[in-house]
Amino acid sequence: MRTRYWVAGLLAAAMFAVVQAQPGFFGMGVGGGPNFLVINKAVQEELKMTEEQIAKVNEWSKDFFQTAAEIRKEHGIEFKFGGKGGKGGFGFGKLSEEDKAKLEKANIAIAKEAYKQLGDILNKDQITRLKQIERQLLGVNAFVNAEIVEALKLTDNQKATVKGVISDFQTERRELMADLGFGKGGGKGKFDPDAFKDIQKRFQEVQTKINKAEEEAINKILDVLDDNQKKTWKELVGAPFDRSRLVPAFGGFGKGKFQKKD
Repeated sequence: MRTRYWVAGLLAAAMFAVVQAQPGFFGMGVGGGPNFLVINKAVQEELKMTEEQIAKVNEWSKDFFQTAAEIRKEHGIEFKFGGKGGKGGFGFGKLSEEDKAKLEKANIAIAKEAYKQLGDILNKDQITRLKQIERQLLGVNAFVNAEIVEALKLTDNQKATVKGVISDFQTERRELMADLGFGKGGGKGKFDPDAFKDIQKRFQEVQTKINKAEEEAINKILDVLDDNQKKTWKELVGAPFDRSRLVPAFGGFGKGKFQKKD
């Protein structure tokens, strides 16, 4: 019985990893935000944190987990795992526009408080780089982030272009992920090494296509920015950070850097 559903389990785990590797995932407040990023080994290395700083942020994160939960609750959000959510609760189903707005406001408040407290542990340059990494992980959704929209001073026409590009990208991403056949078949039988390798290959191919589509979407948006806006954008995101370093290795897929056009 314990070996009957290994394929379905593998597909679920791999699907989660593919989704997690997408920039938009971190913008949901599920795997992103300074409180999550700062305890990631890859980010700690990028920030050149000392052993003392690493020990402090790792301890800090334990207490801040509760702080973040309290902030979400203040905004009417309480995650409920293992179900579809309910009144006053959030599951992992499709969120309404009202719920999305609540979640966005909560995430903004959480990030603000996190950066305030992290200022006692990290130096100014480290905080700046942490913010740059967080913005990069938003991917195309960075261009609808309130802070970034304000910094870039996007015009109404540019906002309309951004909305259209993001919509097209999301459609393409859904289609690519649907090609994985998640939820179809799977199930019975013992672990099959050959089938395992085949699934890994399929996910790697899809991840590569999604990364390319997202890079193209970002470049389409950058094409409508003027020189001053492009300069501001580069300052906001800094040097490219390899987001695949944030995701546990799964057969080597999910590799690729956040691309930005010169």
